Order: sequence, then structure tokens, then C-alpha cells
Amino acid sequence: ILNLNESTTDLMPLTENRPIANLPFTCRYRILDFYLSSLSHAGVRSVALFMAETGRSVYDHIRSGKAWNFDNYTGGIFTYSQMNHKRALYEAASRKGPFYDDHHLFIERSNAEYVFVSGAKIVANIHLDEVIEAFDHCDADIIRIYSEVPRELIEYHPNEYIIHLNEKGQVERLSKEGITPISQATVNYDMNMALVRTDKLLEMIHRAEENNYYKELDEVIIEYMEDYKTVGFQYEGYVGNVDSVKSYYDVSMQMLNGEYFTQLFQGDQPIITKAHNGSPTYYGSHADVINAQIGTGCQIYGEVEHSHIFRNVEVGPNAKVADAIIFQGSKIGKGATVRYAI
Repeated sequence: ILNLNESTTDLMPLTENRPIANLPFTCRYRILDFYLSSLSHAGVRSVALFMAETGRSVYDHIRSGKAWNFDNYTGGIFTYSQMNHKRALYEAASRKGPFYDDHHLFIERSNAEYVFVSGAKIVANIHLDEVIEAFDHCDADIIRIYSEVPRELIEYHPNEYIIHLNEKGQVERLSKEGITPISQATVNYDMNMALVRTDKLLEMIHRAEENNYYKELDEVIIEYMEDYKTVGFQYEGYVGNVDSVKSYYDVSMQMLNGEYFTQLFQGDQPIITKAHNGSPTYYGSHADVINAQIGTGCQIYGEVEHSHIFRNVEVGPNAKVADAIIFQGSKIGKGATVRYAI
């Protein structure tokens, strides 16, 4: 279960027509691809996407889920949109009722022993099969995935959690310390990803219904997890936290660094995305390209340096693009200069 409900305010206007999960990334991917790829490689066959608003842009990208092998007879990819509207109706009426009916139905029909519940704004290549294997060898109710990251990744980010573990690796608590200075150089960043035993998750949902607690499922788990045995699982790969325009730009630009790009994309678990058939990019006789990622179908006549150029972009003669992210279909006119821009 992926909750595409993170606040989009700090990413406007990039998120005006899409959730954070569907933001374009490194010329051909979407952030959602990292989650769907991890699930696919782990052999998961049923995925539910819960969206705060309309899901039009998400539907356009995932289609039947065929790229990730979700178009199968024993599962599939299911979408539930307008969750914010549904929540507002329940809260306005102070009513009890079947707010979590879609969650119930999806979980019960999936007939799975565990449920993976996550947000969808983190750029990471999780080997979920390793998390499942760890769960098979412990008696915990919940496993939460975390990563040791530089404090700058979450310092002054008020919606992020630090995970606190005891000497046995059990989770004692989560704390929202992103609004205060952090003294240590690194912190254990809770990535808002949890693997939960199905019976325990249904129990939490029942408690939320009884308490009129109408939130996304990742928030429900955080609300009640102290009453369950929870252990941590440390992820040691690349982590990017996309929660603002600046962080989106910074994480994208890090992918022009070979070390970061290799960590994320060139391991033994490839990132899958929807295929696009297109012509190769054309480079004119005066094109000058330095340290850039460029999608297919582009026409490059000018200079491109330290930038991401998405598909079907034209950079005109004597134009210069530097330290920029140019989205699909854009045209940079003759002689124009674009620098430090999206």
C-alpha cells in the first residue's frame, strides 16, 4: 500500500497537477518508479495506490502496471483517489463509518501474510526481499526501514521522523525533530516504510475506526505502533528526500555525480519505468554538451552543461542551458540562456 498523500505545498507549482510521487526524475523516470520497482523485484503481485487528489497523472504513467509485471491474474495494481475529499466528509460530519473499507477489501483479497505500507517521496533503491527475509526470522509485528543520513537531510524539515532504537534493534519511539537543530553529524532517518503483519494491521485499522482517526495508513501505523513489537531495518544505499523545490533540484543534480548515480541505478536491482519508443537525440555541428543527462528525441544545437534535459526538448543555436532541469517538450529559443532553473 503506497500513500501518495505527502504535502505538495512546498513543491508548487511542480505539483499543481501531480503528487510528489509522480514528479519526473533523471530524464526518464518518476519517483514512483523506485517504489514499484522494489515491490516488483520482491515478487509482490498486488499494489494499492491511495492518492490525496485526482490520480490522472498517475494513471497515465502506470496504466495497467505491465512494466512492473503487475498485470497478472492473481493480483494487480489498484488506485484510490480523492482521499482528502473523503476524509473531509467524515470529519465534517464527525461520523463513524467505513472510511477504511477500501483498505480492508484490498488487504483481505490480497491474502498476504505481510503488508508493505509506505509514503512515496523518497528516492531509494530498497531490496524489499531482504526486508521480508529479516521479518521471517524475527517475532516482530512491524519492521520499519531507516537509514543513517547526514543531519542536513532532515534538519529543519518538520514532517520528517528520527527513529530511536535500543541495543536490541527494537524501535523505542519516533520523534519529529526536524524543527529543531540537531547536534550529531548523522541521524537514523525513518523512511516512512513499514512491513506489517496483516492481522496486526487490520487490528490497527479497527482501532482507528473506533477512534474516528481518519488518516492515511502510514500515519495509522505511527499512531499505534508503540503498542506492538517493532524492529528497525537499516538501508545502506542512496537516500534522497524530495519534500521541497530545493530538495527536488538538489537530489536531481546529485544524479550528475557518478558515485550517487551508480549507487541508485547500477546495482543488481534495476529501476523499471514505462517504456517510451522514440528517436535518438540529434546533436548539431555546434552542440557542446558537458556532464549532462539527455533523454531521447531531443535536438541540441547550443550548449548544455551540468543539466537534465528530458525527452523531446529543443535547445536552439547559441542557446546555453546550465545547472538546470528542462522538462519534456520544452523549447529553449535561439540565443536564450537558462541557468539554475526548472
